[in-house]
Amino acid sequence: MAAPFKKKVKVLLEKDCEFRIGVRKGRVLELRPEGYFVFWEEWTDPQTGECHESAAGVFGYDAVVTENNHGTLKILKRPLSKPFAPNAIRRSERVLAEVARQRFRKQFVLAIQDMLNSGELEPIRDDFCDKIISIVAAGSTRYREYLAAQSMRESRRGGTRVQKRKKEQERTVEYHPGFKSGHTMWKWYWQWKIHGDDGLFDKYRNCGHYKRYDDATDSFIKRQLDMLWDAERPTVKFFVESVQAAIEAENDRRERLPVPAPKLKCPGYDYIAGKIRELAPLDHAVRKHGWDKAYKDLHTLGMGIETARPLERVEVDEYTADIFVMMQDTGLFEHLPESIKQVIGLDGNACRVTLSGAIDVHTRCFLALQIVPQATDSPLARTLEMIYMDKSPIADAAGAKFGWPMGGAPEAIVFDRGDKYITDDAYDILASLGITNLGAPAGKPWLKPYIERVFRTIHNDLLLRFSGRAFSNVVERGENNAGARATLTLEMFLCWLVRWVVDAYHTRTHSALGMSPARAWEKACRDCPPRSLTSDEMREAFGVKSRRKLSRKGLLVQHIHYQSDAVMSMFLRDQPDEVDDVEILRWDGDIGSISMRAENGPWQTVPALDPFWIGKTDTDLRVWLAEHADEVDAEQAARRKFIYAVNAESYRLKRLAGLISLPKTSDELDIETARFMRHADTAERRHAAGGYRELLDDLGDPDISANEKPASGSSPKADGTATSSDDSDDDTME
Repeated sequence: MAAPFKKKVKVLLEKDCEFRIGVRKGRVLELRPEGYFVFWEEWTDPQTGECHESAAGVFGYDAVVTENNHGTLKILKRPLSKPFAPNAIRRSERVLAEVARQRFRKQFVLAIQDMLNSGELEPIRDDFCDKIISIVAAGSTRYREYLAAQSMRESRRGGTRVQKRKKEQERTVEYHPGFKSGHTMWKWYWQWKIHGDDGLFDKYRNCGHYKRYDDATDSFIKRQLDMLWDAERPTVKFFVESVQAAIEAENDRRERLPVPAPKLKCPGYDYIAGKIRELAPLDHAVRKHGWDKAYKDLHTLGMGIETARPLERVEVDEYTADIFVMMQDTGLFEHLPESIKQVIGLDGNACRVTLSGAIDVHTRCFLALQIVPQATDSPLARTLEMIYMDKSPIADAAGAKFGWPMGGAPEAIVFDRGDKYITDDAYDILASLGITNLGAPAGKPWLKPYIERVFRTIHNDLLLRFSGRAFSNVVERGENNAGARATLTLEMFLCWLVRWVVDAYHTRTHSALGMSPARAWEKACRDCPPRSLTSDEMREAFGVKSRRKLSRKGLLVQHIHYQSDAVMSMFLRDQPDEVDDVEILRWDGDIGSISMRAENGPWQTVPALDPFWIGKTDTDLRVWLAEHADEVDAEQAARRKFIYAVNAESYRLKRLAGLISLPKTSDELDIETARFMRHADTAERRHAAGGYRELLDDLGDPDISANEKPASGSSPKADGTATSSDDSDDDTME
């Protein structure tokens, strides 16, 4: 039917069509350019109980299409379709067993019709009873032919029949002895003649819809179950025995009444188990496990978490691997400093390691997965740093076939309120990077379900393949000594973990995505490429501060010289004692440049003096140092040998030439010491020498030798000469 307007719209209803949207029923009176003119019947709001009167109005074409897309539009009657009885059962509501029985009956009815057409059977009930054997034989033959035709239509693959999902008992019907009755065949035939194929459906679906126990018994059972539900987690057998004992006691009480009351019927196991499922699956869980556990297991999620682009929502969490790993120092860690090895815990013992992971909710891709040493106070910074980086070099080093390019700037991060994640440093990093902090309360894993689920996938898909598994409790562990059965070293565990992420997890089709996480990442990046940060921003967020001395060649940091115009100007303009050292900021992800500042000034970027290090990482530096370590050791050994040899030869030649003096004895050392101290002027020597005397003053006394000093009892005269105690007047000249 052509629409009475020019605008192209999707017409789902026609005139006199009866439909229902939610609880409202309506009938289309006519089609107008602006929409359907609908008469709405009166209806009651199920939430508020408010009654609404019948009304008529225009309902837009787009609105009907929207309701149809959301599944709320139901067609009750179309004017051109076959009239449908109000209480009739639609064919779509029939189960497969009902359809199989209907088709079984139809083959017998068609066989009867063939016999009537050929004159072998009269349309009389007595004739049906007399010729029941012929009817059953013809119907059975026709039904077998029908089944053979159905089996030939089944699809085949490589000559082998593909089994369908339908069960065999739902597609075939066994012959029942009751079918031998001529009256049954007579009834089937006339139901088919009057009602068509729908008349051949039986009414088995109505069986069993009766109350096995009266209301008093049901109420008594419910009261007993309410008293038995508790946190001790009773079994169904416990409920059955307790309810049956209570009913037996109640019947005894009723029998002893002055006027005996009717006894209650004792239920069985199946009825009580069904009553538990019917009455309170939620209440039972709350009473059995507690409210928190029941809410954790049974609460509904609704539409769940919705994302539209990669890195819109990232979930971060920690997981202690359920396997023991041998913490040995292997070749993978030979380039690490000894302090870093101690932090990791490479002591040779077997222990469980803790992983810190981050997953992108939109694509289910791993953005970060690394080991967190026990001594790490705040693992969030390192996990965030790994989220931003391209991890393909890590995948290449582990021997993976595919790359690991998943990375970028996240918009929001979800993590729990653990002690390691609520530090000031973590909040400062998130604020500086512009990341929304969505902290989830502890004990509510459904608020970050994706990272929780993927950790279980790691356990079930990877860790169970190796020995040394640590079980969840003592009962499951039994006599299993996980530490003694550990076979994986830390290096092997890391390599297999990276390969599992890249080659096994990212490449497997995810049921919720309809594709693998790797393909989902590629598709999402084509639609909305993720944002990244500059090296300066990464250095500011994840760099390590230290101090270095400024020299004519610039700044030497980790064997690399850094120099710029600002560094040379600072060295030439300021005095060396004024710029003894400067503060630097270095990020391992890009060692081609560093940031520098002096006296709390602004940060300035300083590139590496050697262009070879531009764009390199700290890993590249460690590898370069490891490659040159053997050469450096050989050079240092050659220099030490040269120094020893030249010193030995020099000493030999000096001894031959007599240039080497023998060591001094103790007395000789005392003489030499006195010679070195002879002309020293000290306060002690001045006091012992006395007052000042002229050069020839001592010549006036003949008894005093020119080399002797005045006696301690003598005293100088007024003119400076010394006099003895006997006051001699002898002149020296005499």
